[in-house]
Amino acid sequence: MWASLLKKTSSNPWAGNSSLGLGPFGLLLTVVLSCNLLSVPAAAQDSRFRLAPDAEAQMDSLASRVAGQIRQSKIDPENTKVFVFDFSNAVDKEFSKLGRLLADRISTALRNQADGFVVLDRQLLTGYLHDNWIDQKAIQSNGIALALARSMGATAVVRGDLQEDPDHQLLLTLRLEGFGPAWSAGSLLTLTHEMQALLEEPLPTFMRTSPIPAEPGVLIAGLDGAGIPECIYCPPPLYDDDARAAKYQGTIELSVVVTPEGRADSILVLQGAPFLLNKQAVEAVQKWKFKPAEKDGKPVPVRVPIEITLRLN
Repeated sequence: MWASLLKKTSSNPWAGNSSLGLGPFGLLLTVVLSCNLLSVPAAAQDSRFRLAPDAEAQMDSLASRVAGQIRQSKIDPENTKVFVFDFSNAVDKEFSKLGRLLADRISTALRNQADGFVVLDRQLLTGYLHDNWIDQKAIQSNGIALALARSMGATAVVRGDLQEDPDHQLLLTLRLEGFGPAWSAGSLLTLTHEMQALLEEPLPTFMRTSPIPAEPGVLIAGLDGAGIPECIYCPPPLYDDDARAAKYQGTIELSVVVTPEGRADSILVLQGAPFLLNKQAVEAVQKWKFKPAEKDGKPVPVRVPIEITLRLN
């Protein structure tokens, strides 16, 4: 949604678009300035949800198979730490309330059967995503979830896919990654009406959704007669070593006040990226130089969103 919104605005007089080509380490940087902000509603998790007894038994059995596979890995038991990610829908890779609740259930069952390994608290990831304004979908591609988990101290990860079949059953497939070739196992659960409803409810985003408070003297670019600043010196951010090793590609969205002197100030992350990319993006933008926005022929401070697309070549 955000990307399409930027494409619509980047070609008109209200937005500037600067494609800067290759930067350090083969990083392709695209910068887009726009006058639009994204707001996504959040959803609350239903803590009253309970699985039927037969489904509980199936989840315990599935967790037991995962635990057995972990123990067979012959990794140092004292240093083997496993993290369970939220489960995504197999078809569109979106995340639902049901996927989070089932991941919670598997994580608890694994912790109860942990002999020779440790199951990390799932709140560790939730806190990381919240603190870095990351959309969870951006970290679910092959290699990135494992690399991110390892940067937080995990040895391996458990990921899951949910797929509804025509007979109102739900196929839950788990994948264990981090001990050599990925291992997978699955189970069919009866899809109740409550589970169906939760499957259709998306998880809240960890992108910044609250409005930015009004700032005295700062205008919004493109509104009330204020123009759009133009970046005239835009060196790309450094590409974090962990992100490069994981082959991470994605987008960082910032909100920046461009001062009348053409400097970036009061930088906020709207949508972040994993590893150290947020920090490096902010440090890079602090060095940028702009042709400032004007109103009535005079330079004025304006707040404007900036999108930085990171892509390896």
